[in-house]
Order: sequence, then C-alpha cells, then structure tokens
Amino acid sequence: MAIDPKRTLDVLTQYRELSLLSVRDIDETLALLGPEHPLALAASLADSIHLHVKVDDTAALPRARLVAAPASVENEQAGYVKFAHTGGVNVIFSSIPVAEDDQLPGGDGRGKPFLDHLGLDLRRESDDVRAAFDAALLVAKREGWNVASQGGAGKAVFCCHTQVSAKHWLYPRASALSSRPIEIALGPLVVHGAKMGCDLRPIDPGHPRAKDIVSCCGDATSTGGSPAHYYAPTDLGKFGDVGKFAKAKWDKFFAYYLEATGGDSALTAREKALIGLAVAHAKQCPYCIDSYTGTCLDRGATPEQMHEAVHVAAALAAGIDLVHAVQMQNTMNARHAT
Repeated sequence: MAIDPKRTLDVLTQYRELSLLSVRDIDETLALLGPEHPLALAASLADSIHLHVKVDDTAALPRARLVAAPASVENEQAGYVKFAHTGGVNVIFSSIPVAEDDQLPGGDGRGKPFLDHLGLDLRRESDDVRAAFDAALLVAKREGWNVASQGGAGKAVFCCHTQVSAKHWLYPRASALSSRPIEIALGPLVVHGAKMGCDLRPIDPGHPRAKDIVSCCGDATSTGGSPAHYYAPTDLGKFGDVGKFAKAKWDKFFAYYLEATGGDSALTAREKALIGLAVAHAKQCPYCIDSYTGTCLDRGATPEQMHEAVHVAAALAAGIDLVHAVQMQNTMNARHAT
C-alpha cells in the first residue's frame, strides 16, 4: 500500500490539535484505509488519500505550523490550498465553492471547519487499478449507497486548476465506518496554470435539498444528462478536447494563452483577469464569462471591480456602434440628405 496508515494517524492528529479536524474525521479516514471497509480494494491500490476541509478563510490557516508538520504546499490558489505529507496523505482546504452543496440557498448549515469529503487517488491507469475503480460502483450498489460519476470515456474531470480522467462519488449511509462523501479519482493529476472550469462535487442525490441545486455538472449520473441547449456549463471542462485533432497548433496556442493571461508581469494577474472578463462580455462568450468570473474572484478582484470592467466593455461597445454613424452621415451627405 502506498498510503501509510501510521503516518496518516500522526499527520491527522496534528490537524486535530489545531482544531481543523475532529476525532470522527480521523476515525473515518483510518477506517477507509482498513481491511474491513467496503472500499478496501480501492484503498489498497491508491497512491494517496486526501481530506478536503471547508474553512472560512484559507489565508487564516496556521500555515507555519502546518508546513512544519512537515508538509509541502501544492497547487495553492486564492481560497484553495493543498498540504502534501509523506506517507501518501494530503489535506486540502478551501473557502471557495467546490461542491454543489455550496449552492444551497442559505448554505448547508454546517459550521466551519468541516470535512467535506474523503478521497482515494488512483493515479495509475493499469488494468487492476481501473478494475478497482469500476468495482467501486458495484460496492456502492451492494451497500445501498447513492452514487454520481463524472468524466470517463476520454472526457476529463476538472476541479479549478486540476484535472483527472474520471471520478466516482459515493455517498455512504451513516455508519461506524463512513458518513462523508467518498471520492474515487482515476488517472494522473494534471495541474494547469489557468482555471479550466470546475466540475463541482455533486450533491448526494438523496439529500433532502438536492432539488434546490441547479447543477453545473450535467454529465453526473445524479443529474440525468447534459442540458438540452447550446451552452452547457460542463462543456467548459472540455476545452482541452479542442486541441485533440490539431495538437501542435493547440500546444502553441495554449502556451501563448497561459503566458498572456497568467501571473504578474507588466500587468498584475488580477488586472489580466479583469481584462479577460471584459473581453468575454464584449465577445459574448458564456464559457469565458464563467471561467473569468471564477478567475477574477480567485485572483482577488472585488465584485465592484468586476462590474466596473463589464461597464467599461459595454460603454466601449456602445461607442463603437455610435462612431460608425459617421459612415451613415457620409452617405447621407453624398446624397444631399442633410
């Protein structure tokens, strides 16, 4: 097993001492790694386990103490940070929406911090690992758990700046072993420099407020298929597929795109995001509006700045329409109509 249960206990105990995890959280994590858990096969083949914890503000975390655990900080973005530990255990904190539950009117009522879900990371796509991934759905059916799946069949799953090949989400019935959603992720973790859209964790189909969710994950089995209209939010996660049949040109474009829209240079990353948001509205691209709304928030733009950028785009577009009236007036003058 790539995951060391003893090291996992040592690491999570430190998080418990910082009041970031509960005893119940630790017990469920260790149970998931144990031989009696229904998902023992998947756990035995996993390269790592992760705990995703919701907090009010990732910037307020006791970062120095966590790094001294020791942990390395990976894939940090505004409102999202991953602490990777030896022994195959990772702890992720977020204060941005990562689950459909976050869309519930009035919130889901839980005080923070709380453990949103546990995840088993099956990074290798060998036959035995893929078989364990597929078997997880059979396990869920046998146990009477609800499920939702994302990706697969060549369609990746995106979460902010990362992607994997496919995910199964399992929703155990509350028991001594499990009560939180469990993510089974298949495929290598690919980290992008720019936000690629976000396939939110689907809400438990059996949640009493599931009907209140307007899903952004139309391909999840819990939602019954993609919306029947031109713009489907899940299509944003398929952006990379555009380069499948012209890879050399796509690679050149994407390298240029990331360089132009990425980090600080003559313009700050936040300023670039605001420009992107304004252009997205001017070009009337719903995919880009979705993406750059999230990117602006991730890079620290305020709602006032974002709306102001859109107004600049709208005012300029109106001016462009009006300035073309000069052409109309030229024609009118040529015909002596004025």
